[in-house]
Amino acid sequence: MNNFTFNEISVEELYKVLPRKQLDGYRLTQICATAFEGYNEIIYTVTKDYLLENYKIKLNIDDEIHSFSNIYPAAMLYENEMKELFGVNVTGISLDYNNKFYRIE
Repeated sequence: MNNFTFNEISVEELYKVLPRKQLDGYRLTQICATAFEGYNEIIYTVTKDYLLENYKIKLNIDDEIHSFSNIYPAAMLYENEMKELFGVNVTGISLDYNNKFYRIE
């Protein structure tokens, strides 16, 4: 039995999917960002019971994405990391460390 799904969706779809998942009792498991030339791939993973659902988006370097920390408070940790280490333009993070989350020389 396959206990995970992997879906590539648009940012607009992600704004609809994650709030719906939160209302359905899914918890945020992780957010993973990878930088490519000209864009970032970001994977959001939510979990309920023994089911993992992954949602991958591609975000152009100059585009911004609004934080999900208003519905998943722990998202602020991942989002600060994405912003600082990968240059993802995340706006509206509930606790934004303003590039001081990591001590990078």
